[in-house]
Amino acid sequence: MDWMRLGTLLQGLKRLHFSGDETLNITDLAYHTSQVKPGSCFVAIRGFQTDGHQWISDAIARGATAVMVERDVSVPAKVSKIIVEDTRDCLARLSAMLFGDPTKNLRLVGITGTNGKTTTAFLLESIWNAAHLKTGLLSTVAYRYAGKEQTAERTTPESYDLQKIFRSMLNQGVTDCVMEVTSHALDLKRVVGCHFDGAIFTNLSLDHLDYHKDMESYFACKARLFRERLVVSEKRSLWAVLNWDDPYGRTLAGGLPAKIWRFSLREKADVCLEKIMSHWQGLKLEVRTPQGGLTLSSPLIGLFNAANILAAATAALAMEIPLDQISLGIASFQGVPGRLEKIPNDKEIEVFVDYAHSPAALENVLSTLKDLRPKRIITVFGCGGNRDQTKRPLMGSAVERLSDVAIVTSDNPRDERPEEIIAEVTRGFTRGGDFTTIVDRREAIGQAIRLAKPGDCVLIAGKGHETYQEVKGVKKPFDDREVAREFLHGV
Repeated sequence: MDWMRLGTLLQGLKRLHFSGDETLNITDLAYHTSQVKPGSCFVAIRGFQTDGHQWISDAIARGATAVMVERDVSVPAKVSKIIVEDTRDCLARLSAMLFGDPTKNLRLVGITGTNGKTTTAFLLESIWNAAHLKTGLLSTVAYRYAGKEQTAERTTPESYDLQKIFRSMLNQGVTDCVMEVTSHALDLKRVVGCHFDGAIFTNLSLDHLDYHKDMESYFACKARLFRERLVVSEKRSLWAVLNWDDPYGRTLAGGLPAKIWRFSLREKADVCLEKIMSHWQGLKLEVRTPQGGLTLSSPLIGLFNAANILAAATAALAMEIPLDQISLGIASFQGVPGRLEKIPNDKEIEVFVDYAHSPAALENVLSTLKDLRPKRIITVFGCGGNRDQTKRPLMGSAVERLSDVAIVTSDNPRDERPEEIIAEVTRGFTRGGDFTTIVDRREAIGQAIRLAKPGDCVLIAGKGHETYQEVKGVKKPFDDREVAREFLHGV
């Protein structure tokens, strides 16, 4: 679309005040001055570090002919001004309209929860590929569709970028899109204007309390995907897949305008686990479904991945995908980069890199490895700076309980001193166990691999797929997987 009249763009939008020309042709929307081009409507967003209202003059100088704001500002007479209550909400609604409400014509599945979102999204994409659907994926690791892939800047894109991607997907023949939906994205209105067909809840545990303050607020944000976005969706057959082993999943079940599909590893549910076989090479699951028994084999390991597999399979059943295609999709999926990713070697030690950066995620991964009975587990881990500090000693406690050797190191310290973060983590070590601290992450990984003997398992946790280490606002190249390979192969 080359342009849209301002009055048309604003239809149905609650305005507190308007001045200007509604017949104005708007060429685009912009929420950052770098995006402004002649004829744009600049939407001033209040961010965490800067306020878009401070840059209105710059936006106008760059060619903005309309501005949307939350408070009255002075603009030239030729510039139209729209004052609204919430510019984030309006940006999302305007973006959907500007790009022709693409999700009305795209089957859209949202996944939320603390852990497992990325793996579940990749699994569902694999099932769709087995069913010969034209798929799109928006995840923490990557955005990909129509044979193209790009590294994700953030898990859930800003609303304007998100709607632009959806329009591009439709234009290139995509029929089905699965996306991770974070609590931040829900709170910041990024998915307002999206019409979901279904939503998946994986689990909820301690994380992001620097932002949400308490678990009740954290859950309330997650619940918006079901209690707000599904409620307003214009799709006909809505469904919700809920983890019945998680008390928060059960809480979500009440009063939803959607068909509820429950999955469980432990008890009877719509889709439930009857038998599991687990080894270093993967999983074999015997599953009961409303359509009959289902055998699922996967190279993924661990009980938490069994839950992710059930979540994806349940969603596929909700979409009426045949059992044989579900089985094929699960079997053909080789794993997500940085999610319990195995680093092959000839030293007879098992080495894994994982994104686990919360107490529950560490506990899940370490419990999985412990169940496979290595001689020892050696864990290298840290904790990110400028994030929830309450989880730091809890992460230390989880590693102490489930590892034989722990090496605490730097993660992404950001603006904090790594030594101070490490000190907070080590407060969780209460038994005087075998742990050491090495600030330099490269040296910490090297030390873990030097300590490992045949039959041992090394877990390098926290950064997963990331290819950088963020220090004082600078992202320096650093990939746990490459560093591990260097030490394993003596490069």
